[in-house]
Amino acid sequence: MIKLSISFLITIIAILLVVLFIFMVYLLVQRQRESHFENARDRYIQNYSQLWYDYLFNKEHFSMVLVPRGRAQVEAIELIFSSYLKNIINEKVQCDIKQFSNQYLKKFYEKDLLSKRWSIRMNALYRIADLQIDELLIMCQEFEKTKISEEEYFQLLKIYSIFQSNLFMEKIKMPIVSYSESEYRRLFVLLEDDVFIRFFDDFNSWPANIQFAVIDTAPVKRNMQYIDQLKKLLSHDVAEINIRALKGLYEMGVIDEIESYIPFVTSDMWEARLMVAKVFKHVPLTYSYSYLEQLLQDENWWVRSQAAKTIVEDRYGIAKLQQFIESSNDQYAIEMAQEIAARKEENK
Repeated sequence: MIKLSISFLITIIAILLVVLFIFMVYLLVQRQRESHFENARDRYIQNYSQLWYDYLFNKEHFSMVLVPRGRAQVEAIELIFSSYLKNIINEKVQCDIKQFSNQYLKKFYEKDLLSKRWSIRMNALYRIADLQIDELLIMCQEFEKTKISEEEYFQLLKIYSIFQSNLFMEKIKMPIVSYSESEYRRLFVLLEDDVFIRFFDDFNSWPANIQFAVIDTAPVKRNMQYIDQLKKLLSHDVAEINIRALKGLYEMGVIDEIESYIPFVTSDMWEARLMVAKVFKHVPLTYSYSYLEQLLQDENWWVRSQAAKTIVEDRYGIAKLQQFIESSNDQYAIEMAQEIAARKEENK
């Protein structure tokens, strides 16, 4: 058995106590620094929020006291700007924020891009995009040449999509990283319509994840020019593209003719039949009932249910379902029509 002398144990304990003391001092110093930072940030917000509001919304003269002196005040301005950009759509305000950020915040984010800490670099990239600091575009391109993460590259793509659409398209065509559909949607929704439409012009050259993201983004942008683009995809030879195009057209909510959709009533894919039953919500029942009646007798429960729901939404829908119940021999379809009609009656 190893015997430890009392003096050795005392030495070990003393060392541990010193280490613990140093650690506690470090934590106290860090906490004091954080507290000082937060107080400086909050003081700026308290003292100058009204000045910012008057300058941005009441057309008051700009005051140099608003120019940040230090990181705490930069963070305070970020919070003020973020609240306006998220909650208020005003081109003049956006323009003033962009001008101020390019003039007075640029140097802070320029320095942050050179940081060794990933979180600081990412925050700078987020702010460059949100505040539209386009004067840092060249530096962002230089930053791309360094060893960066996939997250940083994604944020660079977002910056390019805002500041330089041609550069953005080049990067998408020659991807360093392949992202998910949801990530591409986050990029595409930021694009101006004259840029986004280019994805449809060369649709078949894109990989599937980009194709799907393009289709899913179109209805979100709410521009009628995408209706024709989505309708063209109804004749695509990939079933998944057909189904997503149907979904996009349903979400757009404008159906100018019915002929393009009729083939999907007898599609081999139940998902396509389901989506066309949804699309017919935007078509007068006078034109769509014969097809919905066929879908009401579909072998798939979801299709039958959706066809009944679509019919019952029409002002004469309940009467149509009652008429179907009395004349049909399809027990499953009759039960579905009865269920949906009863539910509609209960909710009146």
